Amino acid sequence: MSEVKVYIKDSCPHCSKLISELKKQGTAFQEFNVSSSQKALKEAKEKYGADRVPVLVEGDKVTIGYKGGMG
Repeated sequence: MSEVKVYIKDSCPHCSKLISELKKQGTAFQEFNVSSSQKALKEAKEKYGADRVPVLVEGDKVTIGYKGGMG
């Protein structure tokens, strides 16, 4: 199974929805908060080209922004 990462920020309703979906599906994931971690912010921007959150990384697949239904 691929590693799942989620980049979020504080007070983001779309981030909360994505986290809820992942938990509901029983998907294990690592959460990175770009509001409190400059390292996470830099990684989301530079490694994944993100200009907004949430960022969902599933192995080689990257989904930027909330798409509903897990990207």
